[in-house]
Amino acid sequence: MLTDMRREPVPASFFNPRSYVKSNPATGLLHSRQGNRLLAIPEILMDSIFHTLAEEAGEASQLALYTFGFSWGKSFFQRVKKETEVYFATPLSQMIAADFFATMQQAWAVHGLGKPIVDFSFCKKGILIVTIENSGISTAQTGFDLEAGFLGGWFAAQTHQDLRGCLGDRSKFPRRAQYLIGGSSHILDLQEKHLNKGKTTPSIIPHL
Repeated sequence: MLTDMRREPVPASFFNPRSYVKSNPATGLLHSRQGNRLLAIPEILMDSIFHTLAEEAGEASQLALYTFGFSWGKSFFQRVKKETEVYFATPLSQMIAADFFATMQQAWAVHGLGKPIVDFSFCKKGILIVTIENSGISTAQTGFDLEAGFLGGWFAAQTHQDLRGCLGDRSKFPRRAQYLIGGSSHILDLQEKHLNKGKTTPSIIPHL
């Protein structure tokens, strides 16, 4: 469990952009310090994908984006986990929670995914509240299903539980999106009873 992680001196950040991202002018490729290929995706491409999928698939695009995001989030967690454990020479289960989540923020930042902030205040009620600042996945109006799936996949892979994510609140200025992460049945129930009726995180918390 993350709460049982022990404290050990740790090396400098593995995900420091200066040492993590490598560019090869001869091939025109980007790769990580461990050789995994990286791809810089312009925001206009992300917006085009969201809008085109919505036009072609309608409401089904939401499920498609969530499912894609879930798979992506699980894969991303597994890669970050592997790289982190190799670099620190420590199993994830033996890292301190604070160190791991600091590493998580660094990993997201170097991949341009924004800054994740995890609120554990409602853990006993089966809910994590995850705020993403300056997201590289969602924009002011689109991409929230993709990001909700990404977070659901990340935490499902981390905890080995049947978890789901959903958008709880958002703001344009500052650019921020807040997600609820919990058991699939719990999240679906909150969506049906509250979120689909226009309620946001502050008004949902009393019903957790």
